Amino acid sequence: MIANVTMAFQNAATTGDGLTQFLLESRTVRFRVTGNGSVSAGAVTIECCPSMIATSTGLTPLPGSGTTWTSLTTITVPANATTEYRADSVVGSVRARISAPITGGTVTVIGVRQEDQRGFSFRRPL
Repeated sequence: MIANVTMAFQNAATTGDGLTQFLLESRTVRFRVTGNGSVSAGAVTIECCPSMIATSTGLTPLPGSGTTWTSLTTITVPANATTEYRADSVVGSVRARISAPITGGTVTVIGVRQEDQRGFSFRRPL
C-alpha cells in the first residue's frame, strides 16, 4: 500500500491496467513515468476510483455504487526519459493504466508517497 511504501504500478510493461492500490486517507502521490528504450508511441492514464474499497480478498466495489474509474491525466510516455505527475488529495483506489500500447520500448510507473519525496518534512512552520 502506498501508505507505507513507494510502489511500481507498471514495471517494464507495454500494455495492461497495472497494479491497483487503495489509499485509505487523502494523499498526495507523485507518479514517475519512465520510458525505457526508444519509445515511439504510447500513453499512461492515471486513474482513481473512490468507490472501490480494500478487503482481505482484494478490491471490492462499494455496494450499490457504479464502479467507474476517473481519469486524472494522460501522459505520453517519453523515450529514454522520465516525466512526473503530482496528484493531490487522492483517496480510494488508484492505478496507472496503459491507455495506448507502448511501442519501441517499455514503461515503468512508480508512485511515490509524499513522505518519500526529497525535501519533504513533517515539520510545519510556526
